[in-house]
Amino acid sequence: MKVICTFLASLIIFLNSSTAQTWLPLTEDLEIPSNSWIKFLGGTYLLGDYASDGVIRIIGKENIILDGDSCTVQGGNFTGFLFLIENSNNIIIKNFDLVKNYRYAIKAVNSHDIQINDNNFSWNKKDTTGWINVWGTVTQALGGGVLLDQCSRFEFFNNTMTQQNDGIAMYDCDSIHIYHNTLNWNCGFGIRMNFTNYCSIHHNDCSHVNRQTDPSDCAAILLIVANNNRVEYNDLSWSGDGIFLGQYEYHHIPNLNYFAHNQCSNSPHNAIEATFADGNVYKHNLCNDSHYGFWLGYSFNSVVDSNQIIGNYNSGIAIDRGFQNTITHNEIKRNPYGIELWEGGTIPGYENQFSHDYYIAENEIIGNIIGITSKKTEHLVVKNNLIAYNQTEGIYFEGESFDDTITGNLFKLPTFYHMRSTSADNIYAADNTFIPSEIFMIGNKISGNITWNPFVPGPAPAIQSIPPCDMAEPDANWNMYPEVGYGSRLTETLGYDYADKAVGQASVKFVTGRGWDCALSFRPAADSVSLWTLSETDTLYIWMKCIKQPQYGFQFFHIRVGNYTQGYYKYTANANLLNQCHLQWKLYKIPLTGNATFVRSVLGNMTLTEVNYVEIHADTWDYGFTLWVDGVQFEPCTPTVDIPEISESETFRSQIYPNPVADQAYLTFNSDENEPVTLNIYDLAGRMLTAWKIQAVKGDNFIQVNTTGWEPGIYFYILTGKSSNETRKFILSRL
Repeated sequence: MKVICTFLASLIIFLNSSTAQTWLPLTEDLEIPSNSWIKFLGGTYLLGDYASDGVIRIIGKENIILDGDSCTVQGGNFTGFLFLIENSNNIIIKNFDLVKNYRYAIKAVNSHDIQINDNNFSWNKKDTTGWINVWGTVTQALGGGVLLDQCSRFEFFNNTMTQQNDGIAMYDCDSIHIYHNTLNWNCGFGIRMNFTNYCSIHHNDCSHVNRQTDPSDCAAILLIVANNNRVEYNDLSWSGDGIFLGQYEYHHIPNLNYFAHNQCSNSPHNAIEATFADGNVYKHNLCNDSHYGFWLGYSFNSVVDSNQIIGNYNSGIAIDRGFQNTITHNEIKRNPYGIELWEGGTIPGYENQFSHDYYIAENEIIGNIIGITSKKTEHLVVKNNLIAYNQTEGIYFEGESFDDTITGNLFKLPTFYHMRSTSADNIYAADNTFIPSEIFMIGNKISGNITWNPFVPGPAPAIQSIPPCDMAEPDANWNMYPEVGYGSRLTETLGYDYADKAVGQASVKFVTGRGWDCALSFRPAADSVSLWTLSETDTLYIWMKCIKQPQYGFQFFHIRVGNYTQGYYKYTANANLLNQCHLQWKLYKIPLTGNATFVRSVLGNMTLTEVNYVEIHADTWDYGFTLWVDGVQFEPCTPTVDIPEISESETFRSQIYPNPVADQAYLTFNSDENEPVTLNIYDLAGRMLTAWKIQAVKGDNFIQVNTTGWEPGIYFYILTGKSSNETRKFILSRL
């Protein structure tokens, strides 16, 4: 960069001292002499280059400034070039309003020390269908903004090159500086680098680079046998691949590229793909909501550090037959597979490469279906990671898995297993911390030939023996799991909604743009462990509200209630039942015995003792949805504090929900006929606080109760009908 600036500064000083600026119109076959400073006359020009020899030619020249301010130039039939530069140096091209309808606006061959700034080279050659040969030579260049062949020390800044195949294409180049350019909405590559090294690429917008036929052959940035480059702070999102790096049959040449602080999310193929690549570093990139976060097949000596890898369609990080890779300090959440390592079929020339020697340390691996899957991978070290709330396994081993060391990790509250192995090899997994830390619980959460003792006792969890009266209240720990192979993708948020709620302080709100089977799973607050003892007479109550997509709506809906032995009851309902909560709150009652509406089936060894989770599964095929969940509780809900006994009848079979109440609640009751019913609420001093008179209907009724301004404490209500009355208690809590 310093060399480029020195050359250009020298050029400007030289021209200022020796050459006056010249004003010229743009004409065909314009030969530019050395030591020229030309301002082209503004206007719109129609100048085709059907012979592809350049409208403006700079051949064997130096010390030139060309200013196209207020010039719009249109070529013909997407052929040729406005500028053809060969064997030249010390040139500035700037300020062209628009150059379009050429194959490339500029073609430069064997030239150096050139600055291109503040131009709009857009709407040049564009092909949206067919397969791109990423290994093609310069003779197969696709068309676009600028084409460089065997060039060095170019500087691009503040240019716009969009709506064409390539923004900037470079073949056999080096020392190119590209920054603050808009290279988005192309259909081949924002930046193409074939055998191009020692470049600095930063703060560019290369987003939305896609192709109609197949996203796997286009990318925001393509690097084919491109080494020692720095790619930083670019927007590479919504592109076929954010970054695509290929080193096939050149793996003996170290890449040593550095990729940092790039936005690579929302890629229909891979956020970052690097194959057969050696020695690349990936730090602080956003690799979310894509087909894969990282695809690093056959790559080695890679460093994947401090990236965000959330909600991808398949795996967060996937590596086939890689070795000596380091994966540290990443946030890996809500992918079907957090990290996936395996040994697939061989590729000619790489038959002896196998999966081995991984160092995976100090990552947050949370809320995936499987945190880490290691298939036929040797010498795996997994150390000091947080492996929490994953659904089927924290770590899964398969095939030859010898000399693996799993140590110093915090395993926390999986749905099924902390670790499971089907390998015949022994997995060494001592000195880890498990939550829950009771031996019998750990034993239920580890399966296969795994040596996990001794272990480091974690903090003793609080045992939650009674289900909360509202599991959707803060600070419960809700997680989202995508179906294996169908990540949430596109958009995904999960948190508490304090404004839109049915009862209590808040509801749980989940938004996904993908819509394949997504499970919302309850865990208690902090490190507490659910060990509920329920019965066949209990009923699960859930308030739900949704925004469904209009084309299909929900296609699948079921509830799971599971225990510590990896069994669960599944309550399957017609999806139209969930569609009924579109834009309105609806209360669902699920008897634990099941019924005609919620049909119960069982998986594994399931009983209603030591129940530890509730999951809500919803599916809109591929159209996304928003779902609010509130007031999740089992009935009868036992309050967590003692209250005075008050005589209660069962004539209305009523319930105030949730109990304890926070700000507002719903009182539900059943009437045997259409009748007027009075509801009066009293405090313990006998003062009546409020009264309702409603016309009840035969069957289920509900009344919304607002307790704003009431003091926390114990209250009771009396329901009175024609021939029935009922008195019950409830607690008002502001916690």
